Amino acid sequence: GPHATKTLTDLGARVVKVEQYNAGANERWLPLRVTHDGVTQSSYSINVNRGKKSICVNLKTPEGMELIRELIKKSDVLIENFAPTIMERLKLDYESVKKIKPDIVYCSISCFGHWGPYSHKPGYDIIAQSASGWIAQSNPQIMAPVSIGDMNASMHACTAILAALLYREQTGIGQNIDISMVDCLFSLHENTLPWYLISSAVGNPVEPARIGRHHAGYAPYGVYNGKNGSIAIALLTDLRWEALLDLLGSHGQPLRNDPRFATVATRCTRENCGHVHTAVENWVMAQDSVEDAEKKLDGAGIPCMRVKGVVELADTDPQAKARDMMPTIEQPFIGPMRMYGSPLKFSKTPAGPRGHAPLLGEHNAKVLSKMLGYSEEKITQLYRDDVLFHEDAVNRMKK
Repeated sequence: GPHATKTLTDLGARVVKVEQYNAGANERWLPLRVTHDGVTQSSYSINVNRGKKSICVNLKTPEGMELIRELIKKSDVLIENFAPTIMERLKLDYESVKKIKPDIVYCSISCFGHWGPYSHKPGYDIIAQSASGWIAQSNPQIMAPVSIGDMNASMHACTAILAALLYREQTGIGQNIDISMVDCLFSLHENTLPWYLISSAVGNPVEPARIGRHHAGYAPYGVYNGKNGSIAIALLTDLRWEALLDLLGSHGQPLRNDPRFATVATRCTRENCGHVHTAVENWVMAQDSVEDAEKKLDGAGIPCMRVKGVVELADTDPQAKARDMMPTIEQPFIGPMRMYGSPLKFSKTPAGPRGHAPLLGEHNAKVLSKMLGYSEEKITQLYRDDVLFHEDAVNRMKK
């Protein structure tokens, strides 16, 4: 949910984030949390919430629920990522919301989706990785170093939402969207699952091998170690094969006249690709550095890239800078702070951060007055009645 709405915000949508009364959304409590100028903020929260409007509402009060219903009437899309049944208990499930706003586009994102034998189970990113077969495909079996379940589901959700909005524009009809993190990850088994499916179809099922630094069925395709680091190399066509053999020199000589390595189809098999991996890694290790290996591979037109870390990418990488992937935003109580740019590049409607990440309840008054027409007196009364809340730092911002 937070990642999907971040993307929609970057695209120019007005996103109102409804946060838990007093405590705020869970991501505000996730690391890395930094206290500066007397205010504690989370790097995770800043990343996923920049540009959004935060309201903090007590949903246990009739006034709070009425406020939400009024916001729904003004909204095109509702996105929620609670475990199934939570929104139903709040009487904010799709069928209930459709009665408030008949043409609403309603998107639910959860680990397993809202039906199926696992749908009752709560889940986080690592649970989705495990259930979808992603962890089983790694050798050794480890979780992905990023929240691939969250991020992947968010982009599927954005795609579905935009398609539903186009359908509504054409027909006037809204709809319910159910996104499962597990479904999304399962659909990303680009080549391993199809191996099994095609071999099963002809009566000779082949279970895909697990993937480590070197691909189990493609070669050269992997991460190869050198004296001072590692480098990714990939060549899945015949076009540059001879150029690669020339570069490998004595390391590639055994491959040159062996029919097992004559074509992509013969090289890229579980039986043969290990020999290619060994030859390539021996050559990389023989170079003075991975930078030297990269320079030589570039000269031969072989796809490659030295493995880079996040510090280098953030501070010195020229490609990230050229693509505007590290813009600077003024974050309250922190100051100038670099954030991700948008990977979605448009010629007419540029995407990117639309402002800082909000403090908890920062936009209560602004949203309620401008979107719902609430008076200052009514908003003040909602605070007195413990319907609205904002953190103390919001008062300092006003000064």
